[in-house]
This record gives sequence, C-alpha cells and structure tokens, in this order.
Amino acid sequence: MRKISIKKFLPSIFTMGNLLCGFLAIINVIEGTKASMSHAAWWIIIAAIFDLLDGKVARLTGSASEFGIEFDSLADVVSFGIAPAVLFHTYALIDAGNLGYFLAFCFLAAGTIRLARFNISASTGKKKYFVGMPIPAGGCILASFILFSEHVWSGLAHFDISVALLVLSSIAMVSSFKYSVMPRISFAKKTATIRSIWFISLLAVVAIFPDEVFFPIGIIYLFSGPVKYISAPAFNYVFHKVSSR
Repeated sequence: MRKISIKKFLPSIFTMGNLLCGFLAIINVIEGTKASMSHAAWWIIIAAIFDLLDGKVARLTGSASEFGIEFDSLADVVSFGIAPAVLFHTYALIDAGNLGYFLAFCFLAAGTIRLARFNISASTGKKKYFVGMPIPAGGCILASFILFSEHVWSGLAHFDISVALLVLSSIAMVSSFKYSVMPRISFAKKTATIRSIWFISLLAVVAIFPDEVFFPIGIIYLFSGPVKYISAPAFNYVFHKVSSR
C-alpha cells in the first residue's frame, strides 16, 4: 500500500482555511448589520494570514505543487476578490446603483487578472518583488478601510473617497509597478537584523492597534509601487553621478 505523506497536504489545509474565511466574510455581509460588516472585514484579514502561511508551509515542507498554486488562486479569488468586492459595495457603494456594481466588479476583475498573470510566471523560488499589487493586499486594504471608518474616523467613508480607493486598488493590481514582498525574519547579518527588528516592531503595533494601523499601512503599501516607479530614475541618476566621480 502506498504511504500517504501528511506534509504533502499541509499547505492545502491552510488554503482551505483561507477559503473558509472568505466564505464566512460573504455570509457576514449577507447579514447586513454594521457589526457583521466589521466581522466580514476581519475574516478577510484572517484569510490573508492563512494565505501567507500556506506558502510558507509549502516551502518549508518542500510540498509546493501545481495543484497547490491553482487551489491557492481559486481561494484567493473568493477571499480577496469576491468577498471584498461584495463587502465594499454593500458598505460604501450600495446607493450608487449600476455604477456601484460596475466599480465592485472592476475590483474583482482586476484581482482575478492579477492572479492569472501571477500563475503564468509563478515559481517556487524566492521573489525579490511582486509585479502589480497582490490581490490579498488589495482585499485587505478594502477590509481595513471599513474597520478604520467604523472604529476610528467615520468621515472617511465618503462616496468619493471610497470610489477613489477602489479604482486605485484595481489599477495597482493590474499595473507593472513593483511591490515589496514580506521581509524574511533573519538575524544573520546586521542589515537583516535591523530589518527584522523593524518588521517585528511593526507587527506588534498592528497587533495592539489593528483598527488604527491596518489601513494607514495599506495606503502606504498601495502608493509604494508608483512612488518607486517615479523615484527610481532619479535615484539611478544620482547613484551613477556619485559612482562616476
């Protein structure tokens, strides 16, 4: 009898957790209360944690596979495409009629295109950066917007701001802007140690003040792509000038 390796299925267990969170987010949106909207936003953020872990587990156990990539992408469409689009439409665009449907669908379409593009070029090796903002980041930005609006600043949930956020997030996902990957925790070198301490400190702040911090961090990440694109030529010019002296 062929021996079944448990570690082969470990990444898929985390991916299933991701999918379950996306499903629960949609169920909470259907309930339609203010509290359920916040719950839905949290389920999307928890889904992102599962999504991060399934990739880590796959690499640690050496069990990355074509099936895992496809399963992960399908779960991501639900948790970071459908769930945030439905949640954001219900929360911020419900009175916009057909325009609201169109904008929410644009986000879903952009996220799905981003995933399809990622799958074509996907590899199990370590990435230096993402081309286009990852769909989990897009979904979490919309989710954290709702948490920030509900618990920190209700005035943020203005229609124009909501539309701008949705459009910018959609464009970022299908763009060619370069976005940073999550830093690897390492204390092997001085630079890596400083980066790791900074990242751990940031995680601690997020854990203590999630409603207040998640959304600002998301906005910084959203704009980091175009800022890098604009500033890179100037940086390279200065670098070459200094190097040539």
